[in-house]
Amino acid sequence: MPESEIGDLIIEVRSATAGVGSFTFRFDHMAELTGKPAEQIVSAHRKAAAE
Repeated sequence: MPESEIGDLIIEVRSATAGVGSFTFRFDHMAELTGKPAEQIVSAHRKAAAE
C-alpha cells in the first residue's frame, strides 16, 4: 500500500471496528507506482516546476 494511503487506512480501521481497532505498519519493499497515483505525482511535480 502506498504510504500516501496510510492516513485513510486508520480512518477505515476505526470505522470498521467501532473505534477500537488499530494497526502497525512497517516498510517492506519499494515497488513501481503506476496508474492514477503515478499520474497525480507527475502532474503535481510539473505544476511545482512551472511555478
